[in-house]
Formats: sequence, C-alpha cells, structure tokens
Amino acid sequence: MSWLPQRARIVAIASECADTRTFVLALEPPSPRFDTARPGQFVMLSILGVGEAAFTMSRLPSAGAAPGTVTVTVRRVGSVTGHLFTLRTGARVGVRGPFGRGFSLAPGVPTLYVAGGCGLAPLAAAIDGHLAAQTVETPVSILYGARDMATRILHTSLARWRAAPNVHVLECVEHPTPQWTGYVGGVLDHLDDAVAATGAERAAVCGPPAMLASTCAALVRAGLAPAGIQVALERQMKCGEGHCGRCYVNARYVCTDGPVFSYAELMAMPDAFRAEDRAAAAQSPPLVAPTPWPRGTTPMNGQARG
Repeated sequence: MSWLPQRARIVAIASECADTRTFVLALEPPSPRFDTARPGQFVMLSILGVGEAAFTMSRLPSAGAAPGTVTVTVRRVGSVTGHLFTLRTGARVGVRGPFGRGFSLAPGVPTLYVAGGCGLAPLAAAIDGHLAAQTVETPVSILYGARDMATRILHTSLARWRAAPNVHVLECVEHPTPQWTGYVGGVLDHLDDAVAATGAERAAVCGPPAMLASTCAALVRAGLAPAGIQVALERQMKCGEGHCGRCYVNARYVCTDGPVFSYAELMAMPDAFRAEDRAAAAQSPPLVAPTPWPRGTTPMNGQARG
C-alpha cells in the first residue's frame, strides 16, 4: 500500500445533523481496490496542509454506491474534520486505503445490528451488504440509539431499511421530545425486543466505547455466542498499516487486525475496553427473557409497543 494519498474530489455533501455530514468522494482516477472494499474497512482522508484522519466507509460500491466513489460519514471533532466541514463540492482531498479487517457477513443467518450515535455509520455498509447478498430472506433487526431526536443520522438509509422486507428497525432516544414516537432509553433497554424481533443468532455492534462492553455482555446473556458477535473498535489510527503503534491494543493492531473483532477475541484483549466499562458490563442485570413476537406483530420501524 502506497503512503501517497490518491486524489479525490468531493461530489456530494449531505447534512445528517448539526455536527455530522456525509461526504461522497469521486476518486481521480477510479480505483478497483476501493470498489471491492469490505464493510467495516476504513480510509485515511487527508487535507493538504492540515492533516490526515481515519474514517470508516458508510456506503460501498458493492452495495449500491456509485463505482469509483468513497463515502464517509464524518462527525466534526478535531482539526481535520473541522477543516473538512469548510469545504464545498468540487474541493479535492486525499484518500489512502482501504485498510483493516471488516465485518464478515452471513446473509442467511438472522442478524441484529446494534448502533449507538455515530456508530450507525460503520454499520450502514454492513447492513447494505447483508441485504444485497441475501438470496433467501432472513430476518434482520437494526437497533439504533441516539441522545435525542436531533442527533440521529443516516435518515435516508433508515427509511430505505424500514421499507425492506423482513427488516425490523427499532430506534430509541435517551431524551425524547413530544414529537418522538419511538422507543425511549438506551440500546440496552431495548436489546431484548431487538433479539426477539428476529430470533437473532449473530450480531454486529458499533458505538461509543462505554456502550460496547455492556452491549456485548448483554447479547451473550441473551444467548448469542461470543464468536458470533462482531464489534467495531474506535481508535486513533495514524498510519493504517501497523507501523506506528498508535492503535496497539494488547498484542493486536486495530488498524490491521481490526477494526472489527469478534467479542471472543476481545475477551482475550483486556485493554480493548476501559476497566470501568468492563466492571459495568459484569454488574449489569440479566435481560428479561424475550418472548418471540408473532409474525406481523414485531416492534417494527422504531414504534413503541402500546
């Protein structure tokens, strides 16, 4: 992999919420390696004179995005993202990648995708890839939690998934407004419903670091095997190729061995989660045993049960 970035032009910008935007980049020239990228892989995006940062691709050409493009959903949190938000369509940036190990898809197995906040962006490509690869419809649950209604992202994707057959979208917010008609609380509060909606046998999880350990532990208590739970870790990756050591966790490099790991792998990597998050996960009460919902009555499209 070359250390030199490939030139790309911003061809579309979509505002997701106040601090998050989706950028579609057209590679100049198009590169086959980006067209065959896997869900969960990331790119290093650079702005000349500013710096470089890692972003997971939120849409892929293999599952609906235009060939020759890279799509990233970015939250404004630092100097690179701050400068990126000042750019308009037509501006040029640099892109390296794709890097890392992504999600393994099993479109024939009932699957639950659990996302918190901007963690929906890395999972979006996996969800699209799963649905595109299905030959026989199997149920899929998407549990998405946000702080409040205004901080939700990827509205277009959520609407597309809601319209897909046998896909159950459950949305929750921690701080509801009178306009909110979905679930209230965090993802852990509704994990039992999400598992029951599809009889999930495997799961993929991405979100704030404090959420990951508790969610994985709850999924195991709900009956999923640790090897069947995939987790996308967030780390400050600098080189993307396992040279700088900035993302080193125990004996693994997140940029090359991840960023997607099975929970079984993470159980052998104690530094993957903060000590307080591991302790909170261990002390969490067991989930209420979910009762399977009759066909046609599952909690779909984020609507609360009445």
